[in-house]
Amino acid sequence: MMSYQYFVYDQGSYLLKSKKTGVIILGLFFILFGVLFFTLIFKSPIGSVLGGSAFFVFGFFCIAAAFTKLIFNKIAQTIERTGTLGYLNKRYHFQDFLSLEIVRIYTNFIYTRTAVNLRFKNPESPEKTDLLTIASLRTNKQLEQFIYEFHEITGLTNEEINQIRP
Repeated sequence: MMSYQYFVYDQGSYLLKSKKTGVIILGLFFILFGVLFFTLIFKSPIGSVLGGSAFFVFGFFCIAAAFTKLIFNKIAQTIERTGTLGYLNKRYHFQDFLSLEIVRIYTNFIYTRTAVNLRFKNPESPEKTDLLTIASLRTNKQLEQFIYEFHEITGLTNEEINQIRP
């Protein structure tokens, strides 16, 4: 068994590694800022309630995102996203896999990151596709290593991906 940089083996499946501490600290900061909005007296009580609620909810979603897992089950040939918010949970089969998309993201004409997306056939409506973002990387070396590990774990190569597409 190999050691991977972006994946960890756990009970017959692979989990995508995530950096939780930064997102949890950010979420706690927003919750604290929301509580601060509630406790301070502003000229507009509606503004303080709306502002405090917005920061509180955003902080809650940051913390919930930190505990989201992406599971690649090689035996069942599925990819699952599970987390604390049940309505965001998704499950896809390798047979529904259409393509691996690499998207370079620029902000104000400055390169910020590269997103790695998986596109799947939607089982409910065949003409629609679902998009699952699995990584956000900064350098080409990180991107190449991630794609290599993804192909190793899923067993799909570029030739097999092209054969699966309709």
